[in-house]
Amino acid sequence: MNLTGGWHWHWRAWRSQNRWAPASAQIANWLMAQTMPRQQLVLIGASAGWMLPTAWLAQFDEIQAWDIDPLAAPLFRWRHARDLKRQGTALNLHTGDGLARLTDLVQTMPDAFFWFDNVLGQLRFSSASLDTVDRRLRKLQHTLKPVAWGSVHDRMSGPTMPDTPGPAAHQGRAGLAMESPEGQTWLQEIGAISPWLDHLTERVLPEGTPVQYTAWPFKPGYSHWLEMGWTAAGASRTSSAQFSPT
Repeated sequence: MNLTGGWHWHWRAWRSQNRWAPASAQIANWLMAQTMPRQQLVLIGASAGWMLPTAWLAQFDEIQAWDIDPLAAPLFRWRHARDLKRQGTALNLHTGDGLARLTDLVQTMPDAFFWFDNVLGQLRFSSASLDTVDRRLRKLQHTLKPVAWGSVHDRMSGPTMPDTPGPAAHQGRAGLAMESPEGQTWLQEIGAISPWLDHLTERVLPEGTPVQYTAWPFKPGYSHWLEMGWTAAGASRTSSAQFSPT
């Protein structure tokens, strides 16, 4: 089952826009404050772009977007294409597995900015073993080192205390362990009730990369811990991309 595709997913996303609005705003504010390259965007896991700001997309000259869901392209076009055309952004939507083509895409579009839109945290639900998924996620840094790239992804997800107000975005550094005092404090702010699911993305971004944490109230009584960050081409594990608090 594709957890982020098909009519069920898109119907949920459309109906949940008001609930998701605070998280979407935190993502938008963070994206708009960054200074990543703005010529060509390679968007992996585009879906319909439910939580992507059109204003950010329109800053790119060209977008090449991939999603395995056949409904993603027409719905993405419905949500964003008119404004992108007005701003002069060329939009190219592909139905297919962008992750499977990643090595080729990096080689053929070395000057592009690669953005993974809430897709990497879903790999743990594939048919592969968790160890295989973990190795695949860790390999991304090596594959993507020649290009500038970033991701928003689930770190953890689980039940929350009823009526917990959504916390303000938290600025931190990639590699934060759930068990750390900072991680536990953040989960308390979300109102997390154990047990929470680990999406295996703790080490997706290079350690030390500036990141933002956002609480995503996915449905009543259930939230996700979203992490977002980006890194410049050729950056080492300890180097930092531009970081602007929101």
